[in-house]
Amino acid sequence: MDVDLEVQPEEVAQQVEHDERIREFFHNVAGEDLEIDWKELQNVLNISFKREFVFEGFSKDVCRSMVAMLDVDHSGKLGLTEFVKLWSDLIIWKNSFQLYDKDGSGHLCSFELRQALNSAGYRLNNHVCNALMFRYGDKGGQISFDDFIMCSVKLKTMM
Repeated sequence: MDVDLEVQPEEVAQQVEHDERIREFFHNVAGEDLEIDWKELQNVLNISFKREFVFEGFSKDVCRSMVAMLDVDHSGKLGLTEFVKLWSDLIIWKNSFQLYDKDGSGHLCSFELRQALNSAGYRLNNHVCNALMFRYGDKGGQISFDDFIMCSVKLKTMM
Protein backbone atom coordinates (compact mmCIF):
# COMPACT_ATOMS: atom_id res chain seq x y z
CA MET A 1 0.00 0.00 0.00
CA ASP A 2 1.54 3.28 -1.16
CA VAL A 3 0.75 6.07 1.27
CA ASP A 4 0.91 9.63 -0.10
CA LEU A 5 3.35 11.35 2.24
CA GLU A 6 3.66 15.08 2.57
CA VAL A 7 6.17 17.36 4.20
CA GLN A 8 4.40 19.73 6.59
CA PRO A 9 5.36 23.30 5.50
CA GLU A 10 3.68 24.98 8.48
CA GLU A 11 5.71 22.95 10.98
CA VAL A 12 8.96 23.60 9.13
CA ALA A 13 8.27 27.35 8.88
CA GLN A 14 7.55 27.60 12.62
CA GLN A 15 10.68 25.64 13.52
CA VAL A 16 12.89 27.81 11.30
CA GLU A 17 11.32 31.07 12.46
CA HIS A 18 11.96 30.26 16.12
CA ASP A 19 15.42 28.78 15.68
CA GLU A 20 17.90 31.26 17.10
CA ARG A 21 20.79 29.31 15.54
CA ILE A 22 19.62 30.38 12.08
CA ARG A 23 19.66 34.02 13.12
CA GLU A 24 23.18 33.66 14.54
CA PHE A 25 24.25 31.80 11.43
CA PHE A 26 22.84 34.57 9.23
CA HIS A 27 24.62 37.31 11.17
CA ASN A 28 27.95 35.46 10.95
CA VAL A 29 27.65 35.08 7.18
CA ALA A 30 26.05 38.41 6.32
CA GLY A 31 28.72 40.61 7.81
CA GLU A 32 28.35 44.32 8.41
CA ASP A 33 25.72 44.98 5.73
CA LEU A 34 23.43 42.31 7.28
CA GLU A 35 22.53 40.97 3.84
CA ILE A 36 23.61 37.93 1.83
CA ASP A 37 24.34 38.09 -1.89
CA TRP A 38 24.19 35.09 -4.24
CA LYS A 39 27.85 34.19 -3.74
CA GLU A 40 27.59 34.22 0.06
CA LEU A 41 24.40 32.19 -0.25
CA GLN A 42 26.15 29.68 -2.50
CA ASN A 43 28.96 29.22 0.02
CA VAL A 44 26.56 28.80 2.93
CA LEU A 45 24.32 26.34 1.12
CA ASN A 46 27.20 24.27 -0.21
CA ILE A 47 28.66 23.92 3.28
CA SER A 48 25.27 23.04 4.76
CA PHE A 49 23.91 20.67 2.12
CA LYS A 50 27.08 18.86 1.08
CA ARG A 51 26.94 17.23 4.51
CA GLU A 52 23.70 15.50 3.52
CA PHE A 53 24.07 15.03 -0.24
CA VAL A 54 26.78 13.95 -2.60
CA PHE A 55 26.63 16.64 -5.28
CA GLU A 56 28.85 19.27 -6.83
CA GLY A 57 27.10 22.09 -5.01
CA PHE A 58 24.63 24.75 -5.96
CA SER A 59 25.22 26.52 -9.24
CA LYS A 60 25.42 30.26 -9.72
CA ASP A 61 22.05 30.21 -11.54
CA VAL A 62 20.28 28.38 -8.72
CA CYS A 63 21.63 30.78 -6.11
CA ARG A 64 20.75 33.85 -8.17
CA SER A 65 17.25 32.46 -8.73
CA MET A 66 16.79 31.89 -4.99
CA VAL A 67 17.84 35.48 -4.25
CA ALA A 68 15.56 36.84 -6.99
CA MET A 69 12.61 34.78 -5.72
CA LEU A 70 12.65 36.49 -2.31
CA ASP A 71 14.43 39.80 -2.88
CA VAL A 72 11.45 42.06 -2.22
CA ASP A 73 13.49 45.27 -1.97
CA HIS A 74 15.40 44.50 -5.21
CA SER A 75 18.78 44.95 -3.56
CA GLY A 76 20.21 41.79 -5.09
CA LYS A 77 20.68 40.47 -1.56
CA LEU A 78 18.65 38.76 1.14
CA GLY A 79 18.00 40.28 4.53
CA LEU A 80 17.27 38.18 7.61
CA THR A 81 13.51 37.87 7.00
CA GLU A 82 14.04 36.89 3.38
CA PHE A 83 16.77 34.41 4.34
CA VAL A 84 14.53 32.77 6.97
CA LYS A 85 11.79 32.31 4.35
CA LEU A 86 14.28 30.82 1.92
CA TRP A 87 15.70 28.50 4.57
CA SER A 88 12.16 27.25 5.35
CA ASP A 89 11.57 26.52 1.66
CA LEU A 90 14.92 24.77 1.35
CA ILE A 91 14.19 22.51 4.32
CA ILE A 92 10.81 21.56 2.81
CA TRP A 93 12.36 20.85 -0.60
CA LYS A 94 15.27 18.93 0.93
CA ASN A 95 12.92 16.79 3.03
CA SER A 96 10.69 16.11 0.01
CA PHE A 97 13.69 15.13 -2.10
CA GLN A 98 15.03 12.80 0.59
CA LEU A 99 11.62 11.27 1.19
CA TYR A 100 11.28 10.15 -2.42
CA ASP A 101 14.92 9.39 -3.25
CA LYS A 102 14.17 5.93 -1.95
CA ASP A 103 17.35 4.33 -3.28
CA GLY A 104 19.59 7.10 -1.91
CA SER A 105 21.07 7.76 -5.35
CA GLY A 106 20.94 11.53 -5.06
CA HIS A 107 18.61 11.61 -8.08
CA LEU A 108 14.89 11.32 -8.70
CA CYS A 109 13.22 9.59 -11.64
CA SER A 110 10.12 11.17 -13.19
CA PHE A 111 7.75 9.20 -10.94
CA GLU A 112 9.70 10.20 -7.82
CA LEU A 113 9.84 13.82 -9.04
CA ARG A 114 6.08 14.06 -9.19
CA GLN A 115 5.75 12.54 -5.70
CA ALA A 116 8.44 14.84 -4.26
CA LEU A 117 6.86 17.97 -5.75
CA ASN A 118 3.45 16.83 -4.55
CA SER A 119 4.91 16.32 -1.08
CA ALA A 120 6.30 19.85 -1.17
CA GLY A 121 2.83 21.22 -1.93
CA TYR A 122 2.85 21.47 -5.73
CA ARG A 123 -0.09 19.73 -7.41
CA LEU A 124 0.96 19.18 -11.01
CA ASN A 125 -0.50 17.14 -13.84
CA ASN A 126 1.49 14.60 -15.88
CA HIS A 127 2.10 17.03 -18.74
CA VAL A 128 3.72 19.62 -16.47
CA CYS A 129 5.77 16.99 -14.61
CA ASN A 130 7.07 15.61 -17.90
CA ALA A 131 7.97 19.11 -19.07
CA LEU A 132 9.84 19.74 -15.81
CA MET A 133 11.75 16.48 -16.19
CA PHE A 134 12.75 17.43 -19.75
CA ARG A 135 13.83 20.90 -18.60
CA TYR A 136 15.65 20.00 -15.37
CA GLY A 137 16.50 16.31 -15.75
CA ASP A 138 19.47 14.70 -17.43
CA LYS A 139 19.50 12.45 -20.51
CA GLY A 140 19.04 9.39 -18.33
CA GLY A 141 15.69 10.63 -17.02
CA GLN A 142 17.03 11.59 -13.60
CA ILE A 143 16.95 14.90 -11.74
CA SER A 144 19.71 15.82 -9.30
CA PHE A 145 19.24 17.59 -5.97
CA ASP A 146 20.58 20.89 -7.35
CA ASP A 147 18.21 20.71 -10.32
CA PHE A 148 15.31 19.73 -8.06
CA ILE A 149 15.92 22.88 -6.02
CA MET A 150 16.04 24.99 -9.21
CA CYS A 151 12.79 23.40 -10.37
CA SER A 152 11.16 24.13 -6.99
CA VAL A 153 12.38 27.74 -7.04
CA LYS A 154 10.93 28.27 -10.51
CA LEU A 155 7.61 26.68 -9.52
CA LYS A 156 7.34 28.85 -6.40
CA THR A 157 8.22 31.96 -8.40
CA MET A 158 5.55 31.20 -11.02
CA MET A 159 2.89 30.35 -8.45
